[in-house]
Amino acid sequence: MRAYRGLLIGIALLLLWVVRPIGVEAPRAVDTEFDTARAIARLEFILGDQKPHPTGTDANDAVLARLEQQVRGLGFTPEVSERFHCNDWRAGAAVCASPRNLMFWVTAPGPDAVMVTAHHDSVPAGPGAADDGMGVAVALEVAHLLKGRKLERPVLVLITDAEEAGLVGAAAFAAHHPLAKQIGAVVNLEARGTTGIASMFQTSTPNGNDVAALQRGGFVPAANMLSTDLFKQLPNDTDLTVLLPLGVDAANYAIIGGGKRYHTPIDDLAHLDRNSVRHMGASALSATLGFAAAAPQVPERSRVFADFALMRFLVLPQWLAGVLVGLGLVASAMLFWRTKDGHAVRTGLAPLLALVAGVLIAVAAGMVVAAIRPESDYGTAWPIALRTAYAAGALLGALGIVRLLNVENGVRLAAATWVLLGLLVAGGFAFMPGLSTFYAWPVVPLVLAALASFVPLLRRAVPWLMALAALLFLVLALPLGGGLEDALFVEYAAPTTLFLIFMLLFWMPVRGAHKTQDVRGGRWTLPVFGVALVAATVAALLVSAYSRDAPRHLSIVHEDVDGAGAFRISDNGPLPPAMLAAARFRDDPEEGKWVAPAPRLADVGKLTQVSDTVSGGVRTVRFVAEAPVADRQLFEINKGDGVRALTVNGSRSEMRAPLTLLSCTGRACRTLDVTLELKAGALLPEMRWTRSSYGAGPAAEALVAARPDTAMAVHGGDRNAVIRDVRLD
Repeated sequence: MRAYRGLLIGIALLLLWVVRPIGVEAPRAVDTEFDTARAIARLEFILGDQKPHPTGTDANDAVLARLEQQVRGLGFTPEVSERFHCNDWRAGAAVCASPRNLMFWVTAPGPDAVMVTAHHDSVPAGPGAADDGMGVAVALEVAHLLKGRKLERPVLVLITDAEEAGLVGAAAFAAHHPLAKQIGAVVNLEARGTTGIASMFQTSTPNGNDVAALQRGGFVPAANMLSTDLFKQLPNDTDLTVLLPLGVDAANYAIIGGGKRYHTPIDDLAHLDRNSVRHMGASALSATLGFAAAAPQVPERSRVFADFALMRFLVLPQWLAGVLVGLGLVASAMLFWRTKDGHAVRTGLAPLLALVAGVLIAVAAGMVVAAIRPESDYGTAWPIALRTAYAAGALLGALGIVRLLNVENGVRLAAATWVLLGLLVAGGFAFMPGLSTFYAWPVVPLVLAALASFVPLLRRAVPWLMALAALLFLVLALPLGGGLEDALFVEYAAPTTLFLIFMLLFWMPVRGAHKTQDVRGGRWTLPVFGVALVAATVAALLVSAYSRDAPRHLSIVHEDVDGAGAFRISDNGPLPPAMLAAARFRDDPEEGKWVAPAPRLADVGKLTQVSDTVSGGVRTVRFVAEAPVADRQLFEINKGDGVRALTVNGSRSEMRAPLTLLSCTGRACRTLDVTLELKAGALLPEMRWTRSSYGAGPAAEALVAARPDTAMAVHGGDRNAVIRDVRLD
């Protein structure tokens, strides 16, 4: 039986990785006063007929009216503010709208307030039950529960508009509303899916006040500092992006499970996970109470934090986490040299080679599937097949290296693996201190194991102390591995198996502390994982790519480009036969789209240059763009490096980079009065002008009808667009 311990441990880790039982799905039972049924009932009323309701539409007006009715019904006094604003948070781009934000005080007004935020608009493609109806419902229930409570700090709720158009509502609040100066902390609620745990993925920097508030709240958040470090490196943004410059403390929450339903028609009430709503509600209530219970500390220090299976919130001063990483490195290196059995060089090289081999085989399995399957998102409906292939490949590669190098001692191999992880963590600590979450807490049993190795009577405890360190790593790493897969989508998640390989190597001590053939596993170990890899890869090739609950993203666009009509659909795989029969599509590799001839669209817009003057070394050019039936106007700008400032409908933006984009969403954008300020003598920019309307239009009715129920519009949805090159004189 000892010869098969390696196989059994590998299978156990494989099942843990594939099923993902820890920290990915929202818990079914949460000890909280948050009333999920009451929150959902409010959301059902606010969404009404569940039509998409992007900013500046009649549908959004109706949602806002019902939201205002709910707020008044709770006994609060809502304020609705509207202001045309251009958000320039992305250098070189001006993103405009006329958002209608709703806000109300939960407590008496006052300075240094805690603000709970969500947004009430949706994308054009879907009703936004999760993104961000869930956030709205949670904010209202939190307000209801805090009404009348005595708190150290006041609480304000802000429900923004035009978040999906480019964070315009939050930016307008931050730039113009007098209450922005009274905000001291923000709890932001978001979604990039319809299910999963409510993860706290962003704080302010430094994060000491944020972490202290989460601790005071009493509810253990789903949070790991490495997630917040990784989010800083991503191009993704939420309303919090434009609120953080106010100097606020912050906690940003989101669910990301079921990401293929995000921004589609099935981001609806039927697919919204009630467990996710409950978990976000409990998290948001606790965070709000934590922030409202005490004033922020000055000076603020950074903390390293992680939840331990949602049972404990582990927090360390950042400097101490760094010290513990160093201590762990010393302890693991000591264990490596104190354990004499097993070849030192081969054992020392094994962890790095195992990681490389395991990840490469996992990536290769994904590349094989990607090369053969015609769809881009081939893991949408059955991610478990691809996940199993990745895991089996990673374990096969890692165990293959252990056998190839004839590594015989599990304690020495695990110690070498802890040394490797410690070096990686120490190397990246200055840039991503959250890496230490995997090392700082397992240090305690590692140090005890190193000390025990000096005491003959305690040496038998060394493997079990190292197994305890492995258990701590497993509980901390599993949620992050699952969360990274949800964030990346399974097709691109093969590299996350490095967590699985670390888990495998850390568990080696339970397979014998002394020289033994056990550590390499029995003769069936590699064949079992090889068969699992092949079977899972074949399954990933054969299963359906899409389903009704995990659809293909397939938006239909009817464009008129410089007088030539065409239907365009992004090429993420072969078009369904019924759609090919409805129009003469051809695959255009240069565009990355399916293209078919279509009727021309009526061009009812007009661009008029009003003036061109030079004064004081500044050239000022003004033009008016009229699009009476458009839902959005967009200017793609080339050679815009001469533009120093831009004013759109009275909203002025200083350019921090060459102007590349001007967009405006909603009916307030049907007439744009634009003024460009350039350096005298600068060339005028070249512009491509797009006027788009929601819905593909009458000419595309046959295509829309032919789209299968396993395919749905996404993000901007079906639309029609008139596109013209325009020049200023």
